[in-house]
Amino acid sequence: MLLGLRDLMNRHQLIGDVRGSGFFLGAELVSDRKTLEPATERADLVINRMRDEGILLGTDGPFHNVLKIRPPLPFSASDADRLISTLDRILERF
Repeated sequence: MLLGLRDLMNRHQLIGDVRGSGFFLGAELVSDRKTLEPATERADLVINRMRDEGILLGTDGPFHNVLKIRPPLPFSASDADRLISTLDRILERF
């Protein structure tokens, strides 16, 4: 899943950084990669659209612009693929 998120970072300028370990991952959303200006409002929109798709995420960080990904323990490779493809589709709108 970490590799999938890093691939999304290469395709979407909104993702400024991807970090984490194991099943605790974060994707930092920024308005500008050079200034690292937080994209807090967009992060809220993304988590709401993901929720509409049945995928629950949260936000974290001092500016609430980091997508917090903590999947449940019964989580398969196909679940990870669904999360990545859904997030990709939603980020294309920005």
